Amino acid sequence: MLAICGVLFFVLLVLGVPIFMSMVVACLVALPMSFPGMDMGLAIQRIVGGIDTFSLLSIPFFMYAADIMSKGDIGHKLVNFANRLVGHLPGGLAITTVVTCTIFGAGDGAGPAAIVAIGMILYPALCDHGYDSYKAIGCITASSTLAMLIPPGIAMILYGVSSGASVGKLFMSGLSVGVVVAIVFSLYVCVDAIKNKIPRQKPATFREVLDATKKAIWALGLPLIILLGIYAGVMTPTEAAAVAVAYVLIVELFIYRSITFKEVFEIGVTSGRMVAMIFILIGAGSLLSWILTAAQVPQSIVALTSGTSPYVVLLIINALFLVAGMFMDPNSIVIVLTPLVLPMAQVVGLDMLHLGMIVVLCCAIGMLTPPFGLNIFVSVGTFKQPFEKVVKPLWPYIVMMLGVLVLVNLFPQISLWLPNQMP
Repeated sequence: MLAICGVLFFVLLVLGVPIFMSMVVACLVALPMSFPGMDMGLAIQRIVGGIDTFSLLSIPFFMYAADIMSKGDIGHKLVNFANRLVGHLPGGLAITTVVTCTIFGAGDGAGPAAIVAIGMILYPALCDHGYDSYKAIGCITASSTLAMLIPPGIAMILYGVSSGASVGKLFMSGLSVGVVVAIVFSLYVCVDAIKNKIPRQKPATFREVLDATKKAIWALGLPLIILLGIYAGVMTPTEAAAVAVAYVLIVELFIYRSITFKEVFEIGVTSGRMVAMIFILIGAGSLLSWILTAAQVPQSIVALTSGTSPYVVLLIINALFLVAGMFMDPNSIVIVLTPLVLPMAQVVGLDMLHLGMIVVLCCAIGMLTPPFGLNIFVSVGTFKQPFEKVVKPLWPYIVMMLGVLVLVNLFPQISLWLPNQMP
């Protein structure tokens, strides 16, 4: 019966039915077949129970903060600050893009927002500075995925809720992996700029650096508050998310004065729609996970993988998430696949934080891989360029991220050292 459920799920997806509805319909068909006489009202209870989790409250807060930042002036301040620091290096403007997306991601958690907020500022500057327009788009699109790795990433929160892992420690794991990816990207654009003889900018004077830092101090305060608050154990991720909203509202409304009270309401409506989409996915995924557990699918997976080499299990998990990333959005991938791979990981003794970073990094790569990489389509819409032109310059970044993925798989301490230092 579960095979029928799976086939129905994929058939509905192919027909263009939304993912959450495909999951719910497949589950409602499988439920009476697998458990005759069971009260169907339990399905509704399971959907509601799936979103009745304290940790999930951080998602609407972080998404609202991200949308406010994308409409406000924080992005401009961060770009100017990063450019004053690293703009004089070979490939300085491209490194500025990487650094800005990294800092922006520390208060954002969603890659598409970085493309809109940072990309629209840096794209014309990169083109004017001698970069090919498509290489500029490639750098911006790839760098935006750092928002998924640098805390507070939405995918980390969803994985934490699905696996039972500490969201705060996942954030610290993501910080380690995100910094590694940012360094690799920066080295690549530096070498590429030297190879293509991109002109370097004049070094900023001490006064210019100081002035840019003063203007960006409020923008830089957000990631510091979130990361230090969680690392020190002063705030939970949910509390940090609420503080983030209050902080960006104060900064954008009263300090930078870049948005109005009317826009605050409009941004809230936009964020609310996106949050509703994510939460209905979580509810549907919770129903699917409950049915799989009741049907003892996890136990069957454990039996199949018992005695299997941990490296084989890691290879299966990586391949599963990388392929899924080509066809689904990251949130759906985490919700649907995490309950299936957890038993496999547990039977070989894989650390849940280590697994979380593998999952999130695979999803970040999926944001760049055709045919349905989410960030590709956001860039197509933002920069008004054809799909194939946006995809072509992404391949070097995809290869680099795959290289980091291999390192994270082989050396768990890359993702475990920082959270292990937490109190």
